[in-house]
Amino acid sequence: MKSSAQIFLMAIAFDLYWALVVVFRERGLFLWFALAIFAWLMLPSVHRIYALTLTVAGSGLDALWALTGLITFHGDTLLPLWMMALWLMFSAVWTRLTRLSTLPGWILTLLGTLGGPLAYLIGKRVGAITFLEPTFIVVGWMASGWLILMLFFHLLMGKQR
Repeated sequence: MKSSAQIFLMAIAFDLYWALVVVFRERGLFLWFALAIFAWLMLPSVHRIYALTLTVAGSGLDALWALTGLITFHGDTLLPLWMMALWLMFSAVWTRLTRLSTLPGWILTLLGTLGGPLAYLIGKRVGAITFLEPTFIVVGWMASGWLILMLFFHLLMGKQR
C-alpha cells in the first residue's frame, strides 16, 4: 500500500479510536489498552522506545497540567487509565506516521502543536475533561507543551532517519 494511503487510513483509524476512548472512557478500558499495546507491538522493535518515550512524556505533561490546576479529568486519579491508553495509541501511530511521512519534521511538529490542544477542546465538549482556567489560558499552555513535546520527539526521531 502506498504510504499516503497508509497515513490516511492510520489517521482515520486513530480518530475513530480517539472518539471511542473519549466517549466511553473507563467502560472500554481493557479494549483500549489491548488495541494500544497491539499497535505498539506492530512498530519495528527499534521504534518502540520512541513511542514509549512519547507516551511517558505526554502522560507526564497531562499530569503536570492537572497538578498545576489547568485541567482535571473526571474520576479519582490524577491521570485516568483511559488517557494513558490514548497516549500509547497516539504514540504508536505518531511514531509510525513520522517514519512513513515525507513531510518535513517542522510540518509534523506544527500539526501536533495544533491538533493536540484541539483534541482537548473536543474532549472538554464531550465531558471527558474540565478546564479549570479560562479556555485561552489552558489552550495557550497546551499549545506550548505540545510544541515542546513535538520538537523534542522529532529531533529524537530525526537522528534515526
